[in-house]
Amino acid sequence: MGQRVKEEAQWVSEYARTASAVYHGDEVHIRNIRNFSYRTRDDSIPSYYDARYSLGSVRSVDLVVSRWTHESIAHVFVSFGFDDGRYLAISIETRRKQGQRYSTWKGLFRNYRLIYVVADERDLIGVRTDVRRERVTLYRADVPVETVRALFADYLRRVNELNGRPEHYHTLVNNCTTNILRHARTVAPHLRYSWKVLLSGHADEYSYALGLLDRSMTFDELKARCLIERHEHSVVDADFSAAIRRAR
Repeated sequence: MGQRVKEEAQWVSEYARTASAVYHGDEVHIRNIRNFSYRTRDDSIPSYYDARYSLGSVRSVDLVVSRWTHESIAHVFVSFGFDDGRYLAISIETRRKQGQRYSTWKGLFRNYRLIYVVADERDLIGVRTDVRRERVTLYRADVPVETVRALFADYLRRVNELNGRPEHYHTLVNNCTTNILRHARTVAPHLRYSWKVLLSGHADEYSYALGLLDRSMTFDELKARCLIERHEHSVVDADFSAAIRRAR
């Protein structure tokens, strides 16, 4: 117990624990799902929970693109939806130690570990929409449910893999978008690498061009429709996942 506390203490609070997945037939038990609540961008209340999910109940995957400065710069992650209305987000990030701050240049030189943050949408999306006030778009992927389930299983495989064999983050070749593409290619090998993977703010445009998003409208129309609108006095509560989808 003391060793685990010591191990956790070396990391920035948000990355102190890693998730893990244990299978029981068609059911998977996921431990350490992060569910922090945020007073400000630098002041959070740590919280985790464990949950069970049936692989057969996975019904959707959403692409989340969060921009805070230039349109070409974004953080990209996914969120899986289940038949019972729950959502589980998975974000690929830098696991930084206490005192470390993220730097694009330092990310080229093995300064950070790679971590898959498995979290409640109230945490991963809520902090971006309601606290940091980033421009967050939420796109429902237009892919067969069998593909969604295979993608979910592949993400969990990688979560467990990194627990046993940690890797370093790399700004160009081992980051959030390159790993998303690798996962996508395990279930859709025809997907191609593109320079747009390096400029993460173009990930949604690239997904649209590949036919992975709704093509019943232009990309600009889809992007505007999928922007999450949150009022100044909105609250990140138990209804958050349903609320951000109703508001689109």
